[in-house]
Amino acid sequence: MRAVTVAISVIALVDKDVISFSPPVSTPLPPNRSAPQFMFFADTAVENESLNFQITPLDGSETTIENAAKFMVDSFWLQSPQQLVQGSDSSNISESAKASLINTQADDLMNKYGERMGRRKLDSFLLAAFDGGDTMDGALSSLEHVQGLVTIEVRLLDRQEDILSADASERMLTQAVASLGPKQRREFKDSSVIDIANQLLPPDITAVCSLSNLCVSPSARRKGLAVKLCREAERLAKEKLGFTQMYLRVEASNEAAKRLYEEKLGYECVYDIESASVLRVDGNDGTFVEIESDIVVMNKIL
Repeated sequence: MRAVTVAISVIALVDKDVISFSPPVSTPLPPNRSAPQFMFFADTAVENESLNFQITPLDGSETTIENAAKFMVDSFWLQSPQQLVQGSDSSNISESAKASLINTQADDLMNKYGERMGRRKLDSFLLAAFDGGDTMDGALSSLEHVQGLVTIEVRLLDRQEDILSADASERMLTQAVASLGPKQRREFKDSSVIDIANQLLPPDITAVCSLSNLCVSPSARRKGLAVKLCREAERLAKEKLGFTQMYLRVEASNEAAKRLYEEKLGYECVYDIESASVLRVDGNDGTFVEIESDIVVMNKIL
């Protein structure tokens, strides 16, 4: 087991719960291998309760990203039914260790969903569920009414390997366009990731929309919110980004999460990945650590 600062995802293909980290990994990964995935798994939803939640895309401001990171650390990493904290009881984690986790999470979210100059090559959305308050401006100025989060982002999927990391996806897309002549490069200048992948990359490489960072507050679990967040993410993937399938990754041992995805959301198992890298929390020093776990990749037609 080694300390890492890494990347996360769940996905949507062209025709739960998770995080992606982009800070440097302590040990190099294979060129096209995805970095370890932070997986957020909500409790199974209860469909007969009324859902008085509003879900809206958030802006990428520094305040929004910082508050989203705080919510994820508090509601998922430190209070997951999976018991993701190692080396210390989650209730005994020091404030400095907790602050370190929040900073690492915020860095990753800012890299993937924060404000930046120019358009991102890989589109992404950060969505939040509220139980009240003014949500129209997309700013997460406080955590008072926040009950859940989920993110989606475009990646590349190597059918022979796994979902590629954001860095590997961008690098492959950039290299594909750069290999063309000047006239062809101009033709693909404003092309979508879907078009570039379909026309310039090998058949086994396809553009996907990754659903990640599904996180529900303990007080809002078993009320159908995880399902509602996923369905809104699926709607955006189809209507805004043009994808027709959604993919996700879940640890094989997480039976509750698999039931949620299969029974409530209609996902099916596509293939298994043995001894994949996943993340846990080192409660003593406030870092994320990498361990091995079998992964199930699932998908759903939107």
